[in-house]
Amino acid sequence: MDDRLTEECIKYFKNTAGFKRTLEGIRKKYKSLGSLGGTVVLKNLKEEEKEALTGLFRKDCSGKGISFKVDKFINALQETRFEGVDFERVLQGYFGEKLISKKEEKFEYEQQKNAYFNEIASAFQHTRAEKWFRYVLETKESGYRILNQKYDEDKRSLKDNLYKVCRAYNYLSFDKGKVVRLALLSSMITKNPHSFDINTDNGILLVYAICYSLKERYPANAEQLNEVLYRAGIIRDEVSNFTLCSGLLAYSGGVEHPGWRGFYDRGEPLQVSIWNLSSLDQIISPLRRVYVFENPTVFSEVLYNFKEDKIPIMCTFGNFKLASLIVLDKLVESGSTIYYSGDFDPEGIIMADKIKQRYGGKAVLWRYGVKEYNKIISSVSLADSRLKKLDNVKSCELENIVNLLKTKKKAAYQELLVNEYVKDINDFIRKQ
Repeated sequence: MDDRLTEECIKYFKNTAGFKRTLEGIRKKYKSLGSLGGTVVLKNLKEEEKEALTGLFRKDCSGKGISFKVDKFINALQETRFEGVDFERVLQGYFGEKLISKKEEKFEYEQQKNAYFNEIASAFQHTRAEKWFRYVLETKESGYRILNQKYDEDKRSLKDNLYKVCRAYNYLSFDKGKVVRLALLSSMITKNPHSFDINTDNGILLVYAICYSLKERYPANAEQLNEVLYRAGIIRDEVSNFTLCSGLLAYSGGVEHPGWRGFYDRGEPLQVSIWNLSSLDQIISPLRRVYVFENPTVFSEVLYNFKEDKIPIMCTFGNFKLASLIVLDKLVESGSTIYYSGDFDPEGIIMADKIKQRYGGKAVLWRYGVKEYNKIISSVSLADSRLKKLDNVKSCELENIVNLLKTKKKAAYQELLVNEYVKDINDFIRKQ
């Protein structure tokens, strides 16, 4: 009898369009409260709604709107032919789903999501991918926002993409001597050379995973990104990422590279890209040092003075591109010392700090002190926004020059130190 009465009541409500918004309002209150209760407010009543509510409540409901307590609606229903009906069951039958509160809904959602992600993590058990993935789930960092968003949009696609990211992550060598091109890695894992492009979700997640292994923050710019990928064993931007050098020799498989030898013998500068560098095992300086400038004019002027001497010299063209760092890494590995000099401005000092932090005692800050700054100080003012960058400088060797720059707020440029550079290099050559 109860089941039959319930079905009749459900059928009645479904056939009476005037109750549609009323029942939706009651369900909404149930979700909010977790039980049948609260007050339902309906505005701009339609004629069919006025008629249905007037009949149920047995009072005039012909106004523009109505407000009623849910328990009064249930009591009014009990005074009809549906007396004794379980209204909660009626609501569930009407909407074709179990009534659950927002709290219960959220709990069930989280349970399902955790089970979904745990299944993916378990598929890569005892690998670096599992460690990273469980870290993401526990801390809600390292790409969690993307996982959350994509889970709600398309669970099936997300699962497929996460499997690809995890397989790629596990494949990486994290060895600068064993690199793979990003497009080739993508093709091997997904059959699509663009699956891990850095502007895609897959590419972003892969970088987050790499940063987890390297204990680094997500890269803030393209150069940082290139370096992070390189440290993981990935190279990209192979042709446009280059550096300029002279007086250096290179080897591949223990065999001297003839191209580098040719430029060395002629004392001419050689422009090398990541493409050129990817096949090299070793780069050496016969003088076991290299002079590094950020400014191409200074580089050219110094090199012109020593064309016959084959001095080891590099130009970074401003901020360090990955190609410059690869060359410097290989030079330091082969026993060379870096002599670095740059402009006396926040950007130049940050570059000097990066060199010291990366290479420590194998990097010498050359003609980069208070004496040189005071000698060539310019009238170019430094904005406070630029000077603020100096707060991030870590090297003790740069402390005095940082404080002086903050005090005087003037830049100084290395073009005016060319004579000093030439003299120092001359003195060194004579001692050889």
